[in-house]
Amino acid sequence: MTEVPDATPTAPGVCAGCGSPRVSLAVCEKCGEIFDLPQDPFALFGLARSWSVDTAALEERYSLLSRAFREKSAPRQDVLDRVTDAIAALDAARRKLSDPVERAQYLLVSYGGAEREKPLRKREFQSEVMEFDQAASKARQESDPARLKSVVLEAEEKLASAIIAAGQSFTRLERSLVDEVNSAADAVAEARFWRRKVDELRAVLGR
Repeated sequence: MTEVPDATPTAPGVCAGCGSPRVSLAVCEKCGEIFDLPQDPFALFGLARSWSVDTAALEERYSLLSRAFREKSAPRQDVLDRVTDAIAALDAARRKLSDPVERAQYLLVSYGGAEREKPLRKREFQSEVMEFDQAASKARQESDPARLKSVVLEAEEKLASAIIAAGQSFTRLERSLVDEVNSAADAVAEARFWRRKVDELRAVLGR
């Protein structure tokens, strides 16, 4: 189970060391003072917790904070032993926010939803999976790259569809939390399922 703080930490405010305004709870971009590293990836980047993550803004914030750790914090002997952990936490947070499935899973738990291995929705999902597995198995047995690529494309389309559904649910969640938790849980479970299928079949193609 992914652990998520109960609430987004308070705004960074100013640095206790030099008095400069801070973007992140984790570090002062001006003097390199490192503070407690928040577990919440949104708080680490100083972003509001939301499905809508501006990729360009995230990368800009990553560059800013990365420079702060590497160029401002690293030369300071009093925080040198914390720089490696801080950079690792920053990289992990960036990966989580950049990956729509990981971001969706994190948001699901933060909104009080339970992670699922498979969606609870509709009996036809199981039939859909059986048909897909049969097609994939046949393509493997016949060593048919064209058919296998077609199956991979189908799985990728299902993955994209599930991610879109998750995003739509989280967008509504930000307006109406209770009504959408279950649909978000189903969408995340479905996205994770199809990602496993995509990874599995890509591995076969790469052999």
